[in-house]
Amino acid sequence: MIQVACTHCGVRLNAKEELAGKTRKCPKCGGLVAIPQPTAASDEPTVPLDAGAETPTPIIHGGAAEAMLPAAPLLPRLVRQNRYLICDKTSVVATWDNDGRGWMIRVASGFSPARRNRDVLPAFGQFVLVALEMATTAAGLRLEAVESYRLASRLALPKLAQGDDAIVEAVVERIGLTRAQKNATRVMLGELLMRDVWGDSADVLDFLANADYHSSSSRK
Repeated sequence: MIQVACTHCGVRLNAKEELAGKTRKCPKCGGLVAIPQPTAASDEPTVPLDAGAETPTPIIHGGAAEAMLPAAPLLPRLVRQNRYLICDKTSVVATWDNDGRGWMIRVASGFSPARRNRDVLPAFGQFVLVALEMATTAAGLRLEAVESYRLASRLALPKLAQGDDAIVEAVVERIGLTRAQKNATRVMLGELLMRDVWGDSADVLDFLANADYHSSSSRK
């Protein structure tokens, strides 16, 4: 086994030797970890980092069982025609719509570019990335679906100032939205998009209106 420390959160990991020279996601924080060539073994406790099997491998961290992420990232990058939101427990705190300004973070006066507000980006917290998936139709761009993903609890939002796609490194797993997060997302739809883009998206609107928090997607 190869032992390596995550450069994002510091947790020590065990990786199979066939992963040498490759990159995998940290099972604790979701950050990308470069696997080095094999070195001498250490006696320090480590967390297993698998070779990318489809089936999650259970790990133990901090006394609680968690699920090991598959090697393939859930979001390789942001899709340029989509819109993205980041929610805290009750509200939308950041938006992205591929207009050249990058991620916009909520400040006292409204939304402002994250790269200009690095000092207000929280290093810790519980945040959800919401993808407003768009489709090109004969009538123009239309809202097709909503997907939601839990972000790592450490050092996720500071990535918003690093570039458009940096946030995907912090995606941990698919997760459902709470009622408050759904309400905040629906309000933001009206602020970001014209009504003819989302008004006929019955499945999306039904998803955002119901209290079910188990589903991470509006797709049937």
